[in-house]
Amino acid sequence: MATQNGGLKHYTVQEAQNSSMGQVGSVYLDTDSTIFTPTNGVVVAITMIGGSGTDFDVLTAEDSSKYINLTTGGYESKGDTISNSDTFPEGLTIFGRWTSVSINTNGSCICYIG
Repeated sequence: MATQNGGLKHYTVQEAQNSSMGQVGSVYLDTDSTIFTPTNGVVVAITMIGGSGTDFDVLTAEDSSKYINLTTGGYESKGDTISNSDTFPEGLTIFGRWTSVSINTNGSCICYIG
């Protein structure tokens, strides 16, 4: 990962591509209702690490017509809407673009920013 400052415009093409894959940073969530909203970029991947599974209080898609979330069925609204009681198993990683994430009562996760 490059260590340049000044945003993506100052990175090489390869460095910018790596940034979009979650190499900008990460955050660990294990507390109910703690809302994480990145100040630069979006969450591009979420890995569930809670033993009994992870459920979400907030999962706000950058574009709700493309990415799974708690209000629509994701891509072209063709899928099912995620409920805050849907539990994702430990070890699962989901990919998308989310502007805010918060876990519900179960589990923990690592959010990768891109």
